[in-house]
Amino acid sequence: MILHNTTMVLIEKDGKFLLAKRGKRPNKGYWCIPGGHVDKGESLYQCAVREMKEEIGGIRVSKKPGLAFVHDVWIGHRHKAHLFLGKVAGKIRAGSDAAEIGWFTLEEMKDMDLTNYTLKTFNKLYSKKV
Repeated sequence: MILHNTTMVLIEKDGKFLLAKRGKRPNKGYWCIPGGHVDKGESLYQCAVREMKEEIGGIRVSKKPGLAFVHDVWIGHRHKAHLFLGKVAGKIRAGSDAAEIGWFTLEEMKDMDLTNYTLKTFNKLYSKKV
């Protein structure tokens, strides 16, 4: 079983959350909390900062993750996802493997195609609000 560490950064502003539409496999065309794989020799925090620069732009990232969980990607391939909090701190745009980005409420997300780790994250954090 392959287990990769990944990071994602949850960014909330005025009751809406910043999501990225995946432009590549896996889950191409699905919306997700932006993030990505931890590179060899990179800390979780360094990964979160790098991924935000590549995918979103001006995002300030919290120093420590607040949540971690394992989720399946493919048969024999799992990710351990580490969730950081972020704030907009400059110009944002879709970059890297993000086809587009957008701000959505929890209610709007109910009708969207979300990745399984995005669903899992929001259900863990916001189950009482949904």
